[in-house]
Amino acid sequence: MSGTAIPGTGGAMRVGIVGAGLNGLAFALLLRRLGIEAQVFERGDGPRDAGSGIYVWPQGVQVLRFIFGDDRVLAAGQPIEHLDTHDRHGRLIHSQPVRLEGFDFPAPAVMFHRTRLFRLLREALPPDAVVYGAPCTEIEQDAEGATIRLADGGRRRFDLVVGTDGVFSGVRAHVAPEARAVDTGVAACRGIVTFDHPALAGDRCQIFSYDGARVVTYPLDAAQGLRYWFYAYPHHGAPLLEKARIEAHLSEIAEPLPAMIAATAPERMIGNRLHAVEGLAKWHRGRVVLIGDSAHAMLPTLGYGLTLGLENGFALAQALLCNCDGNLESALRRFDRRVVARSRDMVAVMSDLTDLFYFRAEGAVTSESLQAHMARFRGLAETTVF
Repeated sequence: MSGTAIPGTGGAMRVGIVGAGLNGLAFALLLRRLGIEAQVFERGDGPRDAGSGIYVWPQGVQVLRFIFGDDRVLAAGQPIEHLDTHDRHGRLIHSQPVRLEGFDFPAPAVMFHRTRLFRLLREALPPDAVVYGAPCTEIEQDAEGATIRLADGGRRRFDLVVGTDGVFSGVRAHVAPEARAVDTGVAACRGIVTFDHPALAGDRCQIFSYDGARVVTYPLDAAQGLRYWFYAYPHHGAPLLEKARIEAHLSEIAEPLPAMIAATAPERMIGNRLHAVEGLAKWHRGRVVLIGDSAHAMLPTLGYGLTLGLENGFALAQALLCNCDGNLESALRRFDRRVVARSRDMVAVMSDLTDLFYFRAEGAVTSESLQAHMARFRGLAETTVF
């Protein structure tokens, strides 16, 4: 593949990406589509395609549509048109169109089975584009580029290194050693189940809020009755809840949610504590830059995490391709100025929604309180890259 020449790189640009999650694969595919050589290094021995759901807002769907250049991404998921919030009895509190009236997003939101989206991205890359079993132990850099040092002693030289290695990022320690991953105090259990009921819609996310916790369910494949759900709750330092205790906690919430969770096989459930990133003032240092959860990990309160990573990856690619200076540093500074403040504001909206859902007394989630937060979210939607 012929590479695209970028000022400040001494010729065709080469980018090393650390972390082969969804953001890492999508960014590698985006760069290759734009003529920039990219290789991904993954510490794990194989693909990270844990079975759960992943939600992508219209802004992110448009980035994916550009990356693939066709409609296969739409065919791989379930379109979602509304976010509906209910109380514990199933009464509708608030309904939010995901296309955000007045913005004319020419795409729906889409709910994906994470494994399916992961494989779609991986299969679109050449086999040698991802190196597995390759932990990055150190990054060295100078004015001309950055070198990744691997656990096996190997060294790979690039014009730019991009960290997409998640909330516990090792690359972030190189960019901003003062930043850290923090426990948000919220834990979640996720599950996938074949389950159908007239109260569960096929075109919307349904949120059931009660007593400092909530259950969210999406269709993964409405035609097949395949659904994704997650139950999020304050953990107060206690061990993660197992299925029996989750069922007990949900015994007073509206059917069919208790029945849906009861029907989920334990092996199709995943639990974890949720973390965020604090203390990250800027996203790059020299020839090393962060995108995705390594920079802006947030709770899945509105499911915007992957969308924000896709947007910021697109903005980084634009900064690289449109740079007319002989110094790549100016492009990265421009990227920082363009995305960091907006991303920080987006994380703040999610943090405030998290506080509303999980740390306020029951009854705090009202149409008025949700509308106030969604107004801030709408304002940020105006500055999307699409």
